[in-house]
Amino acid sequence: MLFVLASITSNIVGSIFLLTGIAKVIEPWKFAQHITKLNLVNPKLIIPVALTFTAIESALGVALILGVFLNLIILVSILLLFGLSILTYWSTSTGKTTDCGCYNGLFEITPTQSLILNAIYIFLLIFAEFFGKYQPTIFWQWLVVLITLITSYALAAGSLEYIQENGRPYIDFTPLQENRMWQIEWLGEDSKSLMSGSVIVVFMSPECSQCKHWLSLLKLAQLQDNLPAIVGLIDTENLQIGQNFVDRYFLNFPVVAVDKRLYKKLKIEVVPTAVLLKDGVIQQRWIGLMPMWFINKINQG
Repeated sequence: MLFVLASITSNIVGSIFLLTGIAKVIEPWKFAQHITKLNLVNPKLIIPVALTFTAIESALGVALILGVFLNLIILVSILLLFGLSILTYWSTSTGKTTDCGCYNGLFEITPTQSLILNAIYIFLLIFAEFFGKYQPTIFWQWLVVLITLITSYALAAGSLEYIQENGRPYIDFTPLQENRMWQIEWLGEDSKSLMSGSVIVVFMSPECSQCKHWLSLLKLAQLQDNLPAIVGLIDTENLQIGQNFVDRYFLNFPVVAVDKRLYKKLKIEVVPTAVLLKDGVIQQRWIGLMPMWFINKINQG
């Protein structure tokens, strides 16, 4: 009976690893942004680190499910969970991040809940290590793990390339999708000015470093009559913070301070995010990266 339970426990943790790995494959920019906030990795290495971790996480999940070299894989998984728990405690207690980043936005959990879950996973793996009785690994099993490692890396890299070229992810759950109308209730009275002409609405945050890289380009775009007007949104209801943001960066376009709940409602999980509207209809959405065609238009102007 204990052998069966040990197999089930390793499968449970393996399934969690695989699920979170798939979440990162689909939206790797979220995890990359989380790594950026930690400020522990050279900016040039953030993308390779995010892709590599995603691939390893997915491969570990498959290895635990298939029973590949389980004595070693369980030990590696325990050490990984322990290390991630320390990192989560440090990053959230110092204010660098607000969550563990483990689930890539798939679930909304607090840092405390994350630490408790990690402790449960470690307990399950220790149980599997002591009471499991495993068959020798055969060729096709570790081959599947290797294929998972390579495929996960390639798909995550492909997701990043796709969003860079198209301004939207493969799989899109947000209400801000192409050919949908901007809803008046999202901004109330401030929405009326967005319902005619071409407008780019940019979702930002005062703490976002990438947003600051966008600002100089957005200010140039606002000066050019042949480009859409710019409207900025920042996730704070404190009007003074909003005004300080405008003054600090000498912004020449309107900025509206909004409730953080609007970002959650519209599933704005990465900033900066922008939508291009034409007569109130969403034409494009950009996440994290401004498309090259728009940058080229600004430079040509």
